[in-house]
Amino acid sequence: MKNRSRYEVIAAILTSCIRMETRTKIMYKAMLSNDQCKLYIQFLLKCGLIKEMTNGEKRYYSITESGSKFLFNFEKLKQMLPTIMEEDIHDHYNLTV
Repeated sequence: MKNRSRYEVIAAILTSCIRMETRTKIMYKAMLSNDQCKLYIQFLLKCGLIKEMTNGEKRYYSITESGSKFLFNFEKLKQMLPTIMEEDIHDHYNLTV
């Protein structure tokens, strides 16, 4: 598996939090270890990108409006980036297609 950037991991977590999920489900969906998942969830809670809810003893996490904006902009950037990088490489090395 290719190494992911922090932003790709955050996007995977936010995507899994679109539906209210437990930490275990987030961990599996985002393909993270338990320790990694805990750290990212703490960070995302602190940043206000996800929120925590409890139902009895179970904790659930859900994406916030700020988290949705981050995810939307991240997806837009992913669509733009390959085009920009390709153009720069072609210009830099004087390549013709």
